[in-house]
Amino acid sequence: MVRKKRKTWIIYPEYFDKNLSRSDGRRVPIKFAVSSPKLEEIGKVLDAWDVPNRLEESEHHPATWFKRNGRIFIPKQKGSKQKLLKKLGKELKERSNGS
Repeated sequence: MVRKKRKTWIIYPEYFDKNLSRSDGRRVPIKFAVSSPKLEEIGKVLDAWDVPNRLEESEHHPATWFKRNGRIFIPKQKGSKQKLLKKLGKELKERSNGS
C-alpha cells in the first residue's frame, strides 16, 4: 500500500505548552515553550510571517482528546517542521514576555 504524501503540516497548541511533557505532546524544548498557548496567538504569528493557515478550533491533539484546543493547517514549508516549531515557539515566548 502506497501512502499519499501530505501537502500540509498540522500544528497543535500542545506543541508549545510548557506544562506538558514531551510524551504528552510538547514538541519544542522547554526554553521555547509557553504557558497555555492559544490557537489564535499561533495564527497571528503565522499571519505576521505571511504563512497561509487554516484554524480548526473544535479539533484536538490525539494525546489530549478530551481537550478541544484546536489545530492549524499550514502548507509544507522549506526546511523541517521541527525547525519551524522552534522558531514559532521562540516567537510565542518573546510575545508572551513582551506583554
